[in-house]
Amino acid sequence: MKRILFVIILACLSTVLNAQYEPSAINYGVVAVKSFSSIEEVGLGVRIEYAPNCYTTYMGEYNRLFSIGTSDEVEGYNELALGVNLILFNWYPTTITAGFGYIGNDSSAFEEIEDDALIAFTSGDFNHGAQIKLRALHQIAVPVHIFAEFNIKSLGRRYDTFLIGFSYDFDAR
Repeated sequence: MKRILFVIILACLSTVLNAQYEPSAINYGVVAVKSFSSIEEVGLGVRIEYAPNCYTTYMGEYNRLFSIGTSDEVEGYNELALGVNLILFNWYPTTITAGFGYIGNDSSAFEEIEDDALIAFTSGDFNHGAQIKLRALHQIAVPVHIFAEFNIKSLGRRYDTFLIGFSYDFDAR
């Protein structure tokens, strides 16, 4: 009897401790972005996430960053990212994940700081690099998650960002 109880408890704990999303979940999200480079630079973005299992999430995201309040002309750039996140810790309903991936943008300021970049190159008007993500994900309800994310980018300190957003699983029941 003790063995059966132990197996049931272990099975329940492994399910609770290892879930960031349901397997095969496709989530859509919106984010607010704050750049660490300047007080005026903020942005908005959208993302899509696919979780083939409970441990891994693949992400594709698009962000538009722009400066506000600096002049009449709005300056900004587009950013595209692809990456993967894995679970570090899980205290249901909160999960801490970390990941890495590709980052690209069309910022014209990159030419001025290119020497400070760690892993980066330019092709045409597009800058390419890598990023490391650290994310805290909290499930508000079954289909809705809120998250905060810190991104460190190899393109240089100017492009590091902090994001707050919501993701929604349209297939959740």
